[in-house]
Amino acid sequence: MPRQITGFLASCTVFCAFRWVDLALWTDLSTGLIRNGHVWLRYAALFAWAAAALATGHLAADPAGQLARPAGRGATFALSLPAFAASVCFGAQGVLDIIRAAGPADIVQGALYAVSALWLECLGQYWLTAGLGRPGRKASGPPPAWLGTAGSLAFVWGVLRSFMTNGSSWQRTIPTSAAWQQLAAVLLLAAVLRAVCLPGAANPRAAGRYGLLAALLCAAWQLPRCVLLPAGPGDWGLVALGLLGAGCALACAGETGAKGARAAD
Repeated sequence: MPRQITGFLASCTVFCAFRWVDLALWTDLSTGLIRNGHVWLRYAALFAWAAAALATGHLAADPAGQLARPAGRGATFALSLPAFAASVCFGAQGVLDIIRAAGPADIVQGALYAVSALWLECLGQYWLTAGLGRPGRKASGPPPAWLGTAGSLAFVWGVLRSFMTNGSSWQRTIPTSAAWQQLAAVLLLAAVLRAVCLPGAANPRAAGRYGLLAALLCAAWQLPRCVLLPAGPGDWGLVALGLLGAGCALACAGETGAKGARAAD
């Protein structure tokens, strides 16, 4: 496992701590507005970490077979447990959105979250059975690719709704960054879909870099917000998705010059 991957994930915990302090001490939690310091310093730090995530994942990725067939209990649980947790959170959010729907848009969002929960549940079961299956026993096939495509639409819808309904200023970092988090989730799930369902088209570098990007945006950036402010199941689902991204990056970690074809993005 390259030190670059573990080193970046360790830096994410430091970033999470700084974000926690920023929200707790220098942000008005009732309005979300910055009280001290310049908001662009926050964005500059976030973009610098995001660039480091993409560079680290690109340089330290190995063949993505670990995502299709995790080897060992460590890789199996690092992939399956966050997938199960995200499935539960997004399923609960889908039910709540449908129950409390104020219009067709909320019903569509709830239905898409339910499909995402099903996709992540199937992924978790597949990784668990593939990683813990008995030697010599034929493993079951991966989830269908169409389900993975449909399971990503909730986050595409989230990006669209963020642009249509978010009228906040740059001074409110939480709603402004929500679209970036949704995009990171889409990129991660697309890379996982290719690695698991389309192994011939799998790109380990994509899985590595987008896994680290999701770990940064969906876990390290999101966790303080979930603890310090009221958070729904979908908010915690993003944290679980970020942990899944970290697991994917670790599963794809290897020496840069490892054998195996690398498809183009």
